[in-house]
Amino acid sequence: MVAVWGPAGAPGRTTVAAAVAAELARRRYPTVLVDADPHGGAVAPLLGVLDEVSGLLAAGRLSVGGELSERFVTALRAYGPQLDVLTGLPRAERWAELRPGLVGEIAECGRRSGSVVIDTGFSLEDDGAEMQGRSGRNQLTIDALDAADEVIVVGTPDPVGLSRLARGLVDLRERTSEPPYVLVNRMRPTIGWSEREVVGMLAGVVRSADVWFLPDDRASVDKTSVAGRTLLETAPDAALPRAIARFVDELAPPPPAAGRRARRVRAR
Repeated sequence: MVAVWGPAGAPGRTTVAAAVAAELARRRYPTVLVDADPHGGAVAPLLGVLDEVSGLLAAGRLSVGGELSERFVTALRAYGPQLDVLTGLPRAERWAELRPGLVGEIAECGRRSGSVVIDTGFSLEDDGAEMQGRSGRNQLTIDALDAADEVIVVGTPDPVGLSRLARGLVDLRERTSEPPYVLVNRMRPTIGWSEREVVGMLAGVVRSADVWFLPDDRASVDKTSVAGRTLLETAPDAALPRAIARFVDELAPPPPAAGRRARRVRAR
């Protein structure tokens, strides 16, 4: 289960989450892409999914009735041969309809069949808004991070984006024991800093080996958002999906050759 988080300022959380999920599906991992942003869902419009009924709200109702485990698939939208989507909130104020712990239940349901990629909100602030047994708005994001096996943090290389990223990584360190993967999105030469310099700026809050760079591929992102499809479908050979594929090699490496050879020997 992978949670995709990032600080305020629209660094590209949803774009990265959708691209990672699509790449996992391309590798024949059954994958569920979950939109758990409590400030309003963006996965459905990004991927051109008709959203008459929110998958997240449907899952919440099933959870209240104790039926989520058995009927989880009814809340999903089939997007591709190996990719399903759980759409997010149609309006931001409807976060109050969701019970605490829902994201953890969704993650467990998705894990039974394959991989889960969760697009989260930006705020880690514990607002503590207890209302009739319900937790605060940001609990969706906090629960996703708590349930995750791996956390991807998305930031940008400009001065404002880097300062927000550094502060966000400090805040995140209080909630996760394992170091996250940091994806510096929209890296471009006009910034004036090299990748090594950016890594140096983040050295105090994250290991250099965990920092990855995604190129500023505005043309491909515009094309995929207008078409309502994934990057792999609209621009499979572009720089950004190739960079995502290299990152997924690290995130979900294939079995080692020795293991495959051993299986062949046992089969013979």
